[in-house]
Amino acid sequence: MRIVHDFSMELEALDLNLLRVLDAVLETRHVTRAARRLGLSQSAVSHALARLRATFDDPLLVRAPGGLVPTARAEALHGPLRQALLALDRALAPPETFDARTTRRIFRFGAADYAQFVVLPALMSHLAREAPGVSLWTAAATGFDTVPAALANGELDLYIGVWNRQDAPAGLYERRLFDERFVCIVRDDHPTVRDTLTLEQFVALQHAFIAPRGSRGGAVDDALARLGLERHIAVAIPHFLVMPHIIAQTDLVLTVAARVAHAFARALPLRILAPPLDLARFEIRMVWHERSHLEPAHVWLRETLAGLAVQFTTEAPAAG
Repeated sequence: MRIVHDFSMELEALDLNLLRVLDAVLETRHVTRAARRLGLSQSAVSHALARLRATFDDPLLVRAPGGLVPTARAEALHGPLRQALLALDRALAPPETFDARTTRRIFRFGAADYAQFVVLPALMSHLAREAPGVSLWTAAATGFDTVPAALANGELDLYIGVWNRQDAPAGLYERRLFDERFVCIVRDDHPTVRDTLTLEQFVALQHAFIAPRGSRGGAVDDALARLGLERHIAVAIPHFLVMPHIIAQTDLVLTVAARVAHAFARALPLRILAPPLDLARFEIRMVWHERSHLEPAHVWLRETLAGLAVQFTTEAPAAG
């Protein structure tokens, strides 16, 4: 008849201290040496061994002319038990000190192209000097509805962008990086726009619109609606790449974040103007989940970004 042991009951009857005693006795084949290794008395080890024999219903170690020798059951236990205890020790060990200069790891960002455009050049320059083994993988993240889940399940380590959710789920942390404002840009030789832009001109012009979510709406349309006005959008695209070239070759006007506008104007014949209506400033924040809140590498990354934010704050000159 085949006898099947109920090992789940055996595990419930054991504790970690007993397993460590068994490992030490199997390694040393000697009760006194095992006691010395564990910092226990010989009687404590003998008592633990008696409990182990009762639990496993096996003598585990028996006396022979050369000392203690393991039974077949103990031999079968020895290797897996040693590996399990080593794995447990590694799992419970305190985290290693994070060293940015030697680490090799990937961080995953969620950010719309504006945040990528402003943040990544300075961040990558810093990483090249201070943490050359770090890699960044960035995903286009524009929807408040998807970001919390991506942070919670580890798909993203950090979100950078506009974050004004009042209903954000529990477990998220956030920190302000910098403020941003809107400006308008037109081509430098625009036939009707000079050094200032009136509200009448603004409404009469054809507009270009960056629509990350593919729908109308935003600060400009909201401000115009409060005045009972509406603009005509001639072209809308979901990203920044093509837009400065469109503005440089047409009579369109684009309302865009100041840092982006000044970067465009350094490369193309564009003029930057103050908007003729009150447009609220907005904040760029970083958001992360509590799962990575205390992890040393993530703390280092967030502090690095916060330090670099001083550059982001000073690199957007006034319009005009």
